[in-house]
Formats: sequence, C-alpha cells, structure tokens
Amino acid sequence: MTPTNLSNAKKVAVMAVSATLYATFFFLSGLVAVPQFTLLYLPIILLGVLPLWFGLNGLVGSMIGAFIGGAFVEGLGVFAWVESVTTLVIYVLVWLLIPRNAGEVRNPKNFVLLLGVYAVTLLAGIGYILWQFTVFGLFPPGLAEVVLLPTFALNIVIEAVVCPVLLRTLTPKLRSWGLYSGNFREWRSSRRKAGT
Repeated sequence: MTPTNLSNAKKVAVMAVSATLYATFFFLSGLVAVPQFTLLYLPIILLGVLPLWFGLNGLVGSMIGAFIGGAFVEGLGVFAWVESVTTLVIYVLVWLLIPRNAGEVRNPKNFVLLLGVYAVTLLAGIGYILWQFTVFGLFPPGLAEVVLLPTFALNIVIEAVVCPVLLRTLTPKLRSWGLYSGNFREWRSSRRKAGT
C-alpha cells in the first residue's frame, strides 16, 4: 500500500496525529519564549521528518497544529495564520529539497546534504515568520534582527541531532506500514503509478 492509496480514515488519522504532535511540540516550545515569539521551536523536529513520512496529509495536520500553537502559545489569536503559512513554507521546502535517501542517513555526504537542507529551510522559515511579524506590527524590526541568529542557532542544533536519528530509526517501520510518502519526487512518482 502506497501513501497515495491510503484509506480516508488513515489520511484523517495521519492529519490528526500530525496536528496533535505539532501543537504539543509548540506548547513545549512555549517554555522558552519572548512575547508572541517562540525562540525554541520544537516543531522544527517534525518539519524535518513529516514531509518524508506523510506528504500532503502531514502538511495539513502540521498547519492545523501551527495555528493552534500560534493562537494559544504565542497568543496571536486570529493572527496565528502566520504560523500556518510559515509551516507551509518550511514543510514544502523540506519536501522539495530533502534527498531521496534521507531515511537512510549513513554516510557523511548524505548527512551533510541533509543538514544543508535543514539549515536553508530553517533560515528561510525564521526569516519569513519574522518578516510577517514585522509587517503586521507584531514585532518591532530591531527585535526581529536580534532574535534571528540565536533562534536559528538553537533550533538547527536540535534539528541536526534529532531528525537524522528519527529518520534512520522510524522510516523503515513507516515504510512497512505503507505510510511513507518520500520526498516530493517520490510522492509524485507514486501518484502517477497509482493513476491519481
């Protein structure tokens, strides 16, 4: 069973699990925050693995979880959509750029390539959220510049340590359960084969 022909119940379950994990990680991130901004962004762990594992269903769940986290952890209310858009940006970039064999990070070249993808997507995501916060007046521009590099440094270390371990240990199990989506090229290829 490929991810493209999952039953609707499994698709909804993947979305629900993704949203729940994302919101939970967001709440844990709230322990290290400045007003309306989470410095420690634990959902980055999920953004480093869910695109490979769950594809579009994981994206929808992650965006829902990001909205919940933005609304309740950062106190953004209706402006929590900016968190969902940032999640969309990072998730799609990871899904497009992550190497095909990311689930089998064994040699140094693959590891460095994976870390490069994580660094680029994390920096793009942090830059984008800070830009949104500045445009909508939620953050003064000076503060946005001050938190950019520390936020990046803190979160890239977490992503670089945790994500490769998760990919290497859980990807084989998810493949055997028929839940592995693969990177965007693999996902698109499997959709073509399935005729959808």
